[in-house]
Amino acid sequence: MNRLKLLALLTVMTMVIAACGDSSDADGADSTQASGGAAAQSDGAASQSDNGATQSDNGASQSDGEQLSVVVTTTIWGDIVSNVTGGNAAVEVLLPIGADPHDYQLSAAQAAMMQEADLVVVNGLALEEGLLDVIEGLEADGANILELADMLDPIEFGEGGHDHDDHDEDGDHGDEEGHDHGDEEGHDHGDEEGHDHGDEEGHKDEDDDHGDEEGHDGHDHGDEDPHVWMDPLRVADAVELIARELANLDSSVDWMANATAYADELRAVDAEVVSMLAAVPEDRRKLVTNHDAFGYFAERYGFEVVGTVIPGGSTLADPSSAELAELVDVLVDEDINVIFTESTEPAALAEALADEVEGVTVVELFTGSLGAAGSGGETYLDYVRTNASRITDALS
Repeated sequence: MNRLKLLALLTVMTMVIAACGDSSDADGADSTQASGGAAAQSDGAASQSDNGATQSDNGASQSDGEQLSVVVTTTIWGDIVSNVTGGNAAVEVLLPIGADPHDYQLSAAQAAMMQEADLVVVNGLALEEGLLDVIEGLEADGANILELADMLDPIEFGEGGHDHDDHDEDGDHGDEEGHDHGDEEGHDHGDEEGHDHGDEEGHKDEDDDHGDEEGHDGHDHGDEDPHVWMDPLRVADAVELIARELANLDSSVDWMANATAYADELRAVDAEVVSMLAAVPEDRRKLVTNHDAFGYFAERYGFEVVGTVIPGGSTLADPSSAELAELVDVLVDEDINVIFTESTEPAALAEALADEVEGVTVVELFTGSLGAAGSGGETYLDYVRTNASRITDALS
């Protein structure tokens, strides 16, 4: 197939996929009520990590005899929060399994549930694009919103792994010895005493700034990458932030005990991933992904993001014919033989690109959502292990 025909085909496919996505989003917003979010989280909570934390109506309660009500946006953060609460709070998750957090739309019942919650946990940095107006309205009304990403040392897009425009200039990026986040002992997030996010007083100042409407700038975080959960060590920091916030609301529960135990598991799974990925040669540590969601993964484990099917850090953009043609050139010039797609997004464009370059295959990873039962991504820890295993197998 010549280049002109390929570009025309890919352009048409992009338009069709975008139209289908709009239709499915509308259906999801109408059909996924609060009970749907809770049901989705129950799937993940049914197989929590080894510390056995699950959602429950039993356990320690507030001084008035009622449990805290915690609403969480994504399934990933829902699983993480549930490990911290350990059954001592009623946790509800808004997004169902498989939903894309970039374009999900709330139902009226879910918006009301957020309004009534004792705590609302969101990723932030504009990840939940369809929820921004609701979140800002809740903040204006005085709701207790915990936005995690901007307290977890966010990077800008391109910092964790650069795109194909500059890949020739930074060939040393895959060198783990020279990479701050490739060495667990040298990783700031693994050092409890030295890490700013472990300092409660430091967080207080940060939280105060975060609650300042003028300083917060209406959630306009520019080019900061919201996909912080791709680094398990940042998540280990996050669980302590969550525990402190819960303690501010109910001091009768030792939230930090669960947080500390789960943080230990997160650091252990990070060590597993480092060991697993050691099998990937330095010259194969190049990623082409569906959208720019793997910057933190690349930063932590010494990889390089050389291209994406969808331009930028949101799944809502549409690639142009020129961008798709450029990506074909990247696949050839960089000798890439894998395009990593996502469980939450159609793979048709990636598959069409793979068909045009000999030897290129498509491998699905988890990104914005946990997986269904039996998928290998039922919990966050499963998700991290499975992604690392699939990347290792594909690139080794």
